[in-house]
Amino acid sequence: FGHHLLACAAVALFASIDSAKAFVPTEVSRPFSLPGNSGSRYAASSRALNMVSSGFGISVAESTPVAVADAAKAAAAGIEGEPSLAFVSCTVTRSVEEVRTEVAKALPEGCPVHGITSSGALLTKDGSKGGAVGILLIKGDAEGSFETAYDAESAEAAVKDLKEKMKDPAAILMSATPGAEEGILEELKKSFPGVQVYGGTAADNELSGDWQVFSRDAQSSTGISLIALSKDVKIGASMLGPYEETDKKVTATKTEGRRVFEIDGKPAADWVNEWLSSLGDDIKEQYENGGLILPQTAQRPIGIKKPSGEYVTNHLAAFGGEEKFVDFFAPIPEGAELVVMDSGEGPATGYADALSKAYDVALEQGSLGEGGPKAGLLVFCGGMAIAVGDNLDAGLSSEGFSAKVDGLPLLGMTCFGEQAYLAGEKENVQRNLSVGMILLG
Repeated sequence: FGHHLLACAAVALFASIDSAKAFVPTEVSRPFSLPGNSGSRYAASSRALNMVSSGFGISVAESTPVAVADAAKAAAAGIEGEPSLAFVSCTVTRSVEEVRTEVAKALPEGCPVHGITSSGALLTKDGSKGGAVGILLIKGDAEGSFETAYDAESAEAAVKDLKEKMKDPAAILMSATPGAEEGILEELKKSFPGVQVYGGTAADNELSGDWQVFSRDAQSSTGISLIALSKDVKIGASMLGPYEETDKKVTATKTEGRRVFEIDGKPAADWVNEWLSSLGDDIKEQYENGGLILPQTAQRPIGIKKPSGEYVTNHLAAFGGEEKFVDFFAPIPEGAELVVMDSGEGPATGYADALSKAYDVALEQGSLGEGGPKAGLLVFCGGMAIAVGDNLDAGLSSEGFSAKVDGLPLLGMTCFGEQAYLAGEKENVQRNLSVGMILLG
């Protein structure tokens, strides 16, 4: 049922708006790469690293109070004592405010919540669960293992609050809303230079702006939620763009943020129209009047190769109409070489290999050690969900992935953007059409 909901969400997503405004970065100061090339690396330490315990629950009960209560009960069974942190996700088919208030009732007083909405469904090793509520509870062995910050709109305020709570974290997890990500990453860079950041952007079912980021006490369509992990917490992370480069390469000769005005010195829309039309795509209406082209480009990422050799994959989102610009879901630097990428057999298999590799890379490049992971977060791009369609469940339940995460408390979300650290570039970036894992041990 879940994958049909995702497919419907995808159809609604690219049919619901006829402009590119949703892709333009918002004001936020009042506000990876090929497998093996990205992830978090941590040097060995002489001090003992904390172990975490965790539990996960998910429910598709029609009643939100019942769904939250069921998910919370199942998650609580996996830990002893009170949780240190709750990761929560739901879809916008439910009242997010009701989900949040019911979660607050179900959890011990003072337990912080890091919550976002997912597009269409939540993801598990057994497949996608349409309209579900999922709760992942984490308990750290030591006080101060996790610190959180939330603000309804200001990245500066959220980052300042986090800095006051933890000066020197090992890593930061973030959630934001579409268009705000670069501003948040910039604020984090100022206050936490060199600290690795991973996360996923809140999503909705129709690209109508119904997405929400929420804490225990509030929710917002422009919210920012941050988690700082102490250096005693064991973590491994990855964010992979499972694609191969093609010979089709051009240069973005005039850009502003996520908007590209010219490619190879000519109107950007003309090049995109020629490229997609040559592949048989009917995009005449969008080209002439502006509009989304997410399904046509979901299997054809545009890659930007960094000096380190790592690729940042980007989703070409929309035509701008008469002005002949095009918009992306991530920033495009002026002068960047744009490489059309090939998704190969990924969509046909539900990106089964990419899911498996995302787990392996996170496991190998982290500090998890012999104990292995005790909890996991799966970040799966909404554009990839469009690309795989009905094959999503096949990828999630594939033996190569499901066997690796069997028994692991795992919350999976379909996001409208991904944030990750490039190890070679030593840089945190906003990217698209990626799949990643965050493992805690």
